[in-house]
Amino acid sequence: MEFEQAVIFAGGRGERLRPLTDSIPKPMAPINGRPFADYLLTMLREAGIKRVLFLLGYKAEKVVERYTTIKIDGLKIDYSVGTAEDQTGRRLINAYGKLEDKFLLLYGDNYWSLPLAGMKENYERLKCPLTTTVFSNKKGTSEYGFDNNVMVNAENRVVAYDKSRSMPGLNGVDIGFFLVDKKIIDPGVGENISFEEIILAGKAKEGRLGAFMTDEQYYYITTFDTLKVFEQTVKQQAIAIFKEGL
Repeated sequence: MEFEQAVIFAGGRGERLRPLTDSIPKPMAPINGRPFADYLLTMLREAGIKRVLFLLGYKAEKVVERYTTIKIDGLKIDYSVGTAEDQTGRRLINAYGKLEDKFLLLYGDNYWSLPLAGMKENYERLKCPLTTTVFSNKKGTSEYGFDNNVMVNAENRVVAYDKSRSMPGLNGVDIGFFLVDKKIIDPGVGENISFEEIILAGKAKEGRLGAFMTDEQYYYITTFDTLKVFEQTVKQQAIAIFKEGL
């Protein structure tokens, strides 16, 4: 089973990074002189991804300009452009014709080590049409400290998804990096829906949302403080990034 396409949510306004995001979208936030998205694309290429589809909205032209100006060996990049008001589910529906039968879905502001081979093995074993990556959060190092938002059972299935993080018994944090069967997306839906609140939560209720559990720390650039943390991590860990060129 091949997952060779990565689909990136990259259309929000990034309000918590204003005034930086008054002029650029969040994935273009500079990390040691390079856009955050450059690190994501390097990570994806090294994991074996061959095609990338950006789901854009707010200041979409900044992303398109960047990746039509430079060449990244081994990656073909495409775009689906909506509006800044589109929710995540709407972005997927709008891009339906460009989605491959199975694809990796991720957020444009999270970075993680991405062990794609292990994720695929887990996906096949669970036989769920959708799996998410769940950070164990044992030390409270998620975006919201010790507050979790999913409940995973002993069979590695998500049995509850709570965006409010208030339900008792939650034991992990959904960090994205989903493996998706395109069949779970209904292209006929006309509403501006949330992927997390409608599709993700719905599959959890059906018992058809699998979990890939990880203790590996993930990084996020939702605020200036967390952006600085990732900048320091890049330096300390010498995180790889592709060489710029035409």
